[in-house]
Amino acid sequence: MCLFHDLTEARTGDLNYVNKKYVKADEEAAVRDMTSALPFGDEIRRLTEEFRNGTTPEADSAHDADQLEMILQLKELGDLGNRYSQDWISTAVKRLRTEDAGRLARSILNTDFSGWWYKEKDDEWWVNGQLPEPSEK
Repeated sequence: MCLFHDLTEARTGDLNYVNKKYVKADEEAAVRDMTSALPFGDEIRRLTEEFRNGTTPEADSAHDADQLEMILQLKELGDLGNRYSQDWISTAVKRLRTEDAGRLARSILNTDFSGWWYKEKDDEWWVNGQLPEPSEK
């Protein structure tokens, strides 16, 4: 489901929220046209419909993964100085459907985006590109 949920955008475009106020994309026709000749086309259509309808825990998790990915990008942009990212983050957080996603979002928002990357800045790796030899015990 996570793999195919944006498949229709290859045909319809990735409509933003302003576009969606005025344009109705026929996602069902797009996925049907794209998958009709595939032996597993029915499965892809079922998964994209399940995602679109949000009627299962799996659909909610896939939806939240999509939103969390955007929150991660927006967090990075905010940490780099984009003053508008917080408005978008607030909206994306409101869209989350599961408690687990809410906890992940709070963790993301309370962590510097580069914290994992520069965890040990004084480490030899950052100085010469080589990990130190393991010490013998």
